[in-house]
Amino acid sequence: MESPQTAVAEPMPAPEPAIPGQWEIEAPTGLVCDLAEAHAFGEGYGKPHAPILAAFGGNRLHVCRLEGAWDLDRAVEANAGALFRSVRTLPFKDALVEWDDLTFQFGPRAFLCADNNRIAGFASTPKEAERLVTQFSKTYRKPSAPSGGDFLLIQQDRSDIRCHTVSLPPDTLLTPEMLGLHYGGGIGEWHRDLVGKLQKRNTGLAILEGQPGTGKTFYLRHLMGELKETHRFYFIPTSNMGVLSRQDFIGFWADQRRVHANRKFIVILEDSDAALMTRGTDNREQVSAILNLADGMLADFLRLQIICTINCSTADIDPALLRPGRLLCHRVFNRLNYDEAARLAGKLGRKLPQARDYSLAEVFAGHDADGITRPRIGFAP
Repeated sequence: MESPQTAVAEPMPAPEPAIPGQWEIEAPTGLVCDLAEAHAFGEGYGKPHAPILAAFGGNRLHVCRLEGAWDLDRAVEANAGALFRSVRTLPFKDALVEWDDLTFQFGPRAFLCADNNRIAGFASTPKEAERLVTQFSKTYRKPSAPSGGDFLLIQQDRSDIRCHTVSLPPDTLLTPEMLGLHYGGGIGEWHRDLVGKLQKRNTGLAILEGQPGTGKTFYLRHLMGELKETHRFYFIPTSNMGVLSRQDFIGFWADQRRVHANRKFIVILEDSDAALMTRGTDNREQVSAILNLADGMLADFLRLQIICTINCSTADIDPALLRPGRLLCHRVFNRLNYDEAARLAGKLGRKLPQARDYSLAEVFAGHDADGITRPRIGFAP
């Protein structure tokens, strides 16, 4: 009788790792790039420009970015042989020559792009990309000048959205006494309440209403200085209000959120009457975009606070924008009565020509508007 044989299990082959380790490419990788979709000069968010696409193709590419301000004149002079792309603005009257959208090539696959607000290093390894950026920044960074707050001017360039940093002078940040003189009684308590809401909440809409010249934007310049350590302010000009309804605008905010995760974002919409009025055929997309950004499901992801200035009455505003819980605050900026205007004029060393109410702009103009240099009330130069 044959004894039963014991079955011996054969060892199973080791499974392939889910994330493979080092491996080599047997043949060079080919990639067809549509250079018509790339910028000739500066890179866009998440989109390298033509020289970098051509140099790296399908090979390893790593990017390191840094925001700030650099002495581009000195950088161009010291690295003239490495300057691969540049945009130069010639002076008008007494203005200075300005460089923008510079691209330096320091090796076959080592590029650094620089503009007025940001530098980006492109290399085959993360370490090399970071080295390019840190070395450039250490050598050419501009020392910080005394300033108030700042804001980012959002610019639309065909398929790209970029932002340009605008620094505000120190005198835009007001003392509590001067804030009261500019806006009359009760402004201090209201201001503290608004600041508290902006610091605690991630989303919401604030509406500043008032006639032209009553100081709505001048107040925002002060707010930018007070919150410059915790908030980033993005200013969208009236002519570019359409970017709010663009699909790629979401990608722009997502990129900003990724880079500045520790800051709160405030979007400034100046003179936004048309975008806030009751929805019609000409503004439906803009109103819907503001609703979604302020208190919709999209707001939970982007976490944007929106401040709008208007010249019309809130009676003309779409009711959905004024819903409790969505609206952070609404304040009417009134003209100063004569006593309030006289106190402010006296502090500024001016006299008012007659006893009547005044807008803030009229107080700064005084009795001789053509002969007085005064601070700007709005964002325009």
